[in-house]
Amino acid sequence: MCIFVDMANIDEPVYLACRRALGLDGSSEISGLLSNVQDIETLTEDVINVVRTKMREQNAIRDTTIFVRPFVELFMDSTNAPRMFTINKLLKKMVEFQPSLAKPFAEGLLQHPRMNFALPALIWNSAMDLLQFLVRFPDYKGIRDIFKQLLEKVQMLMSHTPLQDIEKVFKFYTLVALIMNPDNNLQLSYFIQNEIKQTLPWGKPENPYPPCFSSLILKFIDSFRPTAQLVSITGRDMLYPIVGYSNYASILWRLHYAKLKFHQTAPLPFDRAQVQPQTELFCYVIKQLNSRDLAFSLVGIARNVKQRITAIEESLADLLIWNIFETNKIQDFEGQLHLWTVTAHIVLVYVQNVCIALSGILNTINIKIASFPGSIYGTGRDWLMWLIGQMLCHVLNKNHVKSTWSDYLVLLDLIRTLYSDSQPIPEPDYRDFQSVVSVAAASNWYFLTTRVIPVIAASTQSNSLPQYQTPNALYLHVEALKSLEDRKLSSIDDYRFYISWNIVGNDTKLNSPYMDTLFKVYILNTSQSIPASHMSHNVFGPSEGIPYRSLDAMSAHVKCLIARQYYSDIISKNLFNPTQWSMVSPGGVESFARLLAYPEVEQDRLKELLNLTDTIINKNWYLGAHLLAELFTFRLHRIPTSIRAQLLQQFSGILASPLHAGHPQLHCAIQNLLLNLILQFNCTDLYNQVPKLIDSKMLQSVFTKESEEINKVFILCIARSFIVTGSESMPVPWCTEFLTQILQITPHGWSASTLETMPTFMAEWYRAHPINDIYRDIRARVDDDYKKLTNSASLANEQEIVKHFSQPTNTTCLCVFLKLTIEDRPLRSYINTF
Repeated sequence: MCIFVDMANIDEPVYLACRRALGLDGSSEISGLLSNVQDIETLTEDVINVVRTKMREQNAIRDTTIFVRPFVELFMDSTNAPRMFTINKLLKKMVEFQPSLAKPFAEGLLQHPRMNFALPALIWNSAMDLLQFLVRFPDYKGIRDIFKQLLEKVQMLMSHTPLQDIEKVFKFYTLVALIMNPDNNLQLSYFIQNEIKQTLPWGKPENPYPPCFSSLILKFIDSFRPTAQLVSITGRDMLYPIVGYSNYASILWRLHYAKLKFHQTAPLPFDRAQVQPQTELFCYVIKQLNSRDLAFSLVGIARNVKQRITAIEESLADLLIWNIFETNKIQDFEGQLHLWTVTAHIVLVYVQNVCIALSGILNTINIKIASFPGSIYGTGRDWLMWLIGQMLCHVLNKNHVKSTWSDYLVLLDLIRTLYSDSQPIPEPDYRDFQSVVSVAAASNWYFLTTRVIPVIAASTQSNSLPQYQTPNALYLHVEALKSLEDRKLSSIDDYRFYISWNIVGNDTKLNSPYMDTLFKVYILNTSQSIPASHMSHNVFGPSEGIPYRSLDAMSAHVKCLIARQYYSDIISKNLFNPTQWSMVSPGGVESFARLLAYPEVEQDRLKELLNLTDTIINKNWYLGAHLLAELFTFRLHRIPTSIRAQLLQQFSGILASPLHAGHPQLHCAIQNLLLNLILQFNCTDLYNQVPKLIDSKMLQSVFTKESEEINKVFILCIARSFIVTGSESMPVPWCTEFLTQILQITPHGWSASTLETMPTFMAEWYRAHPINDIYRDIRARVDDDYKKLTNSASLANEQEIVKHFSQPTNTTCLCVFLKLTIEDRPLRSYINTF
């Protein structure tokens, strides 16, 4: 039990008693008394008795720091060896009597202003000796605080120790080694490792220490390397996640959102590759399509977060800079177009989020390009401007954060940096798609200086709008754009139509002439003879949709405008009116389908198409259902899991409806759609979402007695998801319940080769639940008729064959022909027989 003393009564009396007993108050000479060892023991016992008496008389020590300070000063003021020996012994006796004073005494010594390597050897060596005694008493936390202060003293050491200080350094080294030695059980090695990492420079050889300390610390750190390897993933920096299949395991590659380093919370000496920024790994993910969810998961950020993620912006900037130089190596125009089209889709998906700013990406590009020696020429800079123009107006509309004109001045600075040519660039041939790319920089410049920045400045009532002079390189292009806007193009003669439309912006009045011209040429049915029927072969109008080159020439904003206009003016008004269906030309449908292939349009229209599907099904309009089935099957590729499940539910309801029983083509299209929707399920999402879908009974209408193929495909997809996600050794109750339900609806079985590739628990379940005997009887009858048909001895002539298979009770004819096909038998002779 600890005894505490009131400092108001114990501080001065004990201190004065010690000074008087040691002869330091001038009242007596102690030098004669210290000549005999017995006198020293007697004196020490007298002082301890005084301290013991005073401490027992009181109740509490309110501030141990104030209590120990006089004794520390007494220790530091000693001037000769006998007196130092006596004080040293006195403090040890006090700590033995009161162990809780060990930590305050040790901290008082280490924090004393004079406690440095300039102390006389007598005081320094005595202090090290006393500290070696004191560190045996505090608890783990106390030793941790003392060790931290010792490491701070280590930082004061120089690599080359003067000769006169070698003994001091050795004494200090002995004290540090005493604490770090795990055999002494003074402190947990893990805590020591943590203090070393936090206090001393980590892995920096430019901060050397005396060889003895360097060897001691490095040896101690190396002792944790096996532990670091044990708790880390070997070669994780070389194991790249698979985009689309690794979302569930992204925690294995979890990175710091700013530094892009693996999260290593433990203070362990991990390999260098484990603690370096994983920019290469992150760029590998970023540059792939549909990688947004995985990229956000890697840095642990939700998609709706408002915090700027500079790491993603820098990675996208690096991707664009790499594309600039890569483009100059690609001589084929088609290769350049493919590279930048894919990159445009990637960047556009990211910048639509609040946490990614287009201005941040452009600012990073500008900073990095400015550091390159010389100017950047070639077609790479034109393609970069084309990519920016694709998303500039679209991002301006989608951005939830209020933009300022200074955000767009970054693009103007980038254009000035890239196009620093002294001579104007000549105008291109507007009949070639390359012209759209060539004038992209001028289009962006003209759009910002005439449409965006003045409007933002006017809304913020800013009078300090900077005046930027058009770069010399773009002078001819900008003047051409001014003339195009003055001419108000009303026909699609060349690519000037799309170049002029891209710089219009959000003005509905200015967009209307361009929209009317495009609809008249590619979408609307302008025929005077309107047929009475709405069958597809009677529909007049354009038969070809908007060319892909024209769509690539449009900005994302323009493409979304066309899709929105087509949906509102054509589909919504004419879809359910048979007399007006002639307004929907084949070219219009194809144009809408081509627009849906672009991710910005697909994301914008997907929910409306889902609502439209529900309306079509409720009205039992099979032509619209067939059209949507084709769209969802062949044109839409980025359907979220939740919407995919709703589509399965909606279209499976059409198959079950008796009103559509007389439309076999519709049935085939919908079955094809259902199979595609199931096969395109992401393995991770399928593994995680199927239990919820089963519990909600959303998929109940999908699995019917007439859909054995769909049921079996879904089961195979579930088996694949278990294997891909690494969960095949972990059976779950919902899976066996689902298999039981499907087996009751459509009894089925699997071949031995298929069962071998299934997860173990699914294969064992199917072996324990064989199919019913009725299927064995059918197989036996098919085999028997197959033998009769192929064996001329069984049936004597053709008449007997026809008679046998023409009986009303014989239902194996088609099965036998299917087996003949599988066995690769010549069918011509059998067909001639029938």
